[in-house]
Amino acid sequence: MLRSLPSLLLSCSLSLSAAEPARDIIVYGGTSGGVTAAVQAARSGRSVVLISPTDHLGGLTSSGLGWIDLGDTEILGGLSREFFTAAYQHYQNDSAWNWEEKNLSMPGQNGPAFLSAEEIASVFEPKVAEAIFDHLIEEAGVNVVHGFLDPENGVLREGTSITSLRLEDGREFPGAMFIDASYEGDLLPGAGVSFIVGREANATYGETYNGIQTSRATKNQLPSGIDPYITPGDPSSGLIAGVSGDPAGTDGEADERLQAFCYRMVLTDVAENRVPIPQPAGYNEADYELLFRAIEAGQTSTFFKLSMMPNRKTDSNNASGMSTDFIGKNYGPGWNWTTLTHAERAALAKQHENWQRGLVWTLQNHSRVPAAIRNAYQKWGLPADEFTDNDHWPWQIYVREARRMVSDFVMTEDHCRGIQVASDPIALGAYAMDSHHVRRQVVQGEVRNEGDIQAALSAPYPIGYRAIIPKRSECSNLLVPWSLSASHMAFGSIRMEPVFMALGQSAALAADLALDQGIPVQDLSYSQLRPVLLAAGQALGELPPPQPEVVLDDADPSVTFVGTWLESSSTEGFVGSGYHHDNDQGQGSNSAFYPFQPSQAGFQRVYLRWTSHANRATSIPVDILHADGAASVRVNQRTHGGKWNLLGIFPFSSEPGQGIRIRTTDADGYVVVDAAGFAPVAEDDDSDGDGMPDIQEAVLGLDPDQSNALLIEGVKRHRALFGLHDVSEIQDLTLDGPELSRNGADTAELKISLSDDEGTLDALSRNLATTEQRRFFRAQIAGEPAGFLPKLAAGSPLTMVAYGTSLTANGAWVGVVRDWLEARYPGQVTVINSGLSGKNSAEGLARLQAKVLDYQPDVVILEFGTNDAFRYSDGTPSLTVAEARTNLEQMLDQIHAAQPDSECILQTMNTVWNSPAGSNASATLRPELADYFQMYREVAAARGLRLIDHEPNWAALQLRDPAAFEAAIPDGVHPTAAALEAHMIPYLKWKLAGGLPLP
Repeated sequence: MLRSLPSLLLSCSLSLSAAEPARDIIVYGGTSGGVTAAVQAARSGRSVVLISPTDHLGGLTSSGLGWIDLGDTEILGGLSREFFTAAYQHYQNDSAWNWEEKNLSMPGQNGPAFLSAEEIASVFEPKVAEAIFDHLIEEAGVNVVHGFLDPENGVLREGTSITSLRLEDGREFPGAMFIDASYEGDLLPGAGVSFIVGREANATYGETYNGIQTSRATKNQLPSGIDPYITPGDPSSGLIAGVSGDPAGTDGEADERLQAFCYRMVLTDVAENRVPIPQPAGYNEADYELLFRAIEAGQTSTFFKLSMMPNRKTDSNNASGMSTDFIGKNYGPGWNWTTLTHAERAALAKQHENWQRGLVWTLQNHSRVPAAIRNAYQKWGLPADEFTDNDHWPWQIYVREARRMVSDFVMTEDHCRGIQVASDPIALGAYAMDSHHVRRQVVQGEVRNEGDIQAALSAPYPIGYRAIIPKRSECSNLLVPWSLSASHMAFGSIRMEPVFMALGQSAALAADLALDQGIPVQDLSYSQLRPVLLAAGQALGELPPPQPEVVLDDADPSVTFVGTWLESSSTEGFVGSGYHHDNDQGQGSNSAFYPFQPSQAGFQRVYLRWTSHANRATSIPVDILHADGAASVRVNQRTHGGKWNLLGIFPFSSEPGQGIRIRTTDADGYVVVDAAGFAPVAEDDDSDGDGMPDIQEAVLGLDPDQSNALLIEGVKRHRALFGLHDVSEIQDLTLDGPELSRNGADTAELKISLSDDEGTLDALSRNLATTEQRRFFRAQIAGEPAGFLPKLAAGSPLTMVAYGTSLTANGAWVGVVRDWLEARYPGQVTVINSGLSGKNSAEGLARLQAKVLDYQPDVVILEFGTNDAFRYSDGTPSLTVAEARTNLEQMLDQIHAAQPDSECILQTMNTVWNSPAGSNASATLRPELADYFQMYREVAAARGLRLIDHEPNWAALQLRDPAAFEAAIPDGVHPTAAALEAHMIPYLKWKLAGGLPLP
């Protein structure tokens, strides 16, 4: 069943357009990532529309990129794996092979094309890819519309929220969440989101391969000796077509140029399916002068790739310095591909098409091309059964790069190489950092290509959630899975279609959670997002350990050296371009100092990195100079090289002189200075999940990365030994007495009564055989713990779902319960918040499958009474007590039918009041709230369920101290986090644990 928009967002959006209904999620871009985003949104029960500027879905994946840039199958999961598995299954059928014999042994990129063990195909025909995308869309019931975003006024906003998209034809699409899945990042300018086009300087993010690249551009390079001038040797004759006369610039400097685009041509040599490529209209021989000169300089092949796909079709990509990339043609003075209108982009794409068609025609027919080359390429033509409505040419030009968002977190070379690790992975990348050439220029009298970089990576790496969300101050309801926040070089690895599919799906899952909680995308907790991503099958890898956020390389100008140090890069694993070492000399006189950055004051994790070798020193003194003084540790550089090593957690201030000093005193080998790092520590950070924040563990001298759960639990269980007590142990009760009165010569009567806000709980009257005055009385109150606790104590994993109204969806109590249980049973508990803001039990029953049953819960905590009592005025049916009870009973029945061993726990919640800060009618619109809570008590009693009955405590506070009650619930319905901690959490824990310590 489709979910509904949050009421606030809905009311804002409906006023914008009557033509289109408001949707939960609007996806712009009919790309592969746009399809996976829209399909996942629909699978999550969201109303969604996919706006595609193209008539065909799938982007590059269905437009010729069929010899896929996979990198590593480890990165596939969720919908991306579904896609490649569907392709594999298609080619298992003999009927799929109509132009060649079935060939499941054909090669793919870096391995077999068909992996039988994993059921993955990394090669496929464009029409097969499109059919898979279309099936996913149809199966999910996604509404697809076609149209272009209005380039001037296409993104409508209120504050930092997008309210709707407007297309060139005037149609408007209001929504609550928006996903920009276009290759150009077309929503970014209108959304007020920062972005960059082109290459950053290496210095911007401390990179090596970014910016202008002339000396490193050895791959896909032109043959030597090509004269750049129309009349060879005569500069006054002008440059031949495609060669730039702009100044070369300095390697590593920034520019605004784009790497080259092309079409991934699909060719075939099957005569029955081959369409010849004629000379294109407007053909100009001068446009191919560089081709002729490359041939004259010795190029005889690799004018384009002939990577084979099934049925004797090729994915023909750029293959050399003179190939299909139309270098330097996607930008110019004052413009680039992103600044063009849709019509101008279409015209420029047509120029690319005609130039590539002309390239093939020239190779096959021109007299300046040797016969041997003409004959080699003569057999290739366009497949008659592909792109049948576009003259057999791919629909989508290969937009390798356009806008890239600049957010608070930027993926860089270091993230791709594992030097830094994104702590919030939503997808994995694995392909090399790859940039195609950007321009052709004159270097020492010859034509040379500039910009191609291919830097291999050793392992898959995580891509962070923070990279797909804008800065908080810019836009609160936009996710950007393609034009994400990444440097030019990092984007060169991330920009692979399988990764795009994964990022699109993760973006939709994040949007769904943010809508559930009614929060900006920046406020979504990764601890809540990760289990949802994993449940959807996403490949995320292991949760990475904490990493430094601020890195100081040894080459940073702020790093100072005393004594003689040499530079080197002979041992791998370093940050930047190399490292320093002391040459095993100057022991005691050499040192290096990494200064702490004052803007990062506070507790910091302090890291050090080096490269390991057998000649390194084993006991190197490292001093951490911090706000409270100094600490010294010793490191062994023969081990643990090429990774970040935590030295500890220390407090830092803005005072100068603080940082990390490496000394060589008594060193028994080479001392290496490579990089240091700092990462701020939040007050509630708990890296080892033992229930004690990292800062507290550091203050106590404990290791924050090694669980101290046994010690902490021992302290908790034996607080009296330490003179400790905790507010969570307290339940407000009133003890009347003791009263001692003589009732005989040698006897007295002792009277004690125990009561809560509702009245007397128990009374004791006892005759004592002495009249001695007693000053101390000891009592223990206990009950049976919840049924799931013994299972946890026995080591079993457990999934708990909290299901209810916004009091659950936005209530801090869910996270408190999760943290409480996680601290005692680390790694065993998954707590899922499935709260529904603004919904009653009718909606709860309708969405029970997706919100509860699909998680196969062991425990479900239910509360809908507050909204069941609400009298809706927007057309939503109001529920009688009887109807609400029926819904509750049916939910309980369905839960136990699906999960017979699950434990259901019911809750009543707080009372309400007519707050002017809220609707000013929260109580008026719930006139019989007490009756709905009483119904929960009756159902719990009848079924023998545990009831956590908060309502009496709140009612007593409301009666006893109205001002305190109203301050605790300022909007009339939702208690503050502090109020929950004071009035709800202790009772909740007490009821779950039976008044005893957790077993």
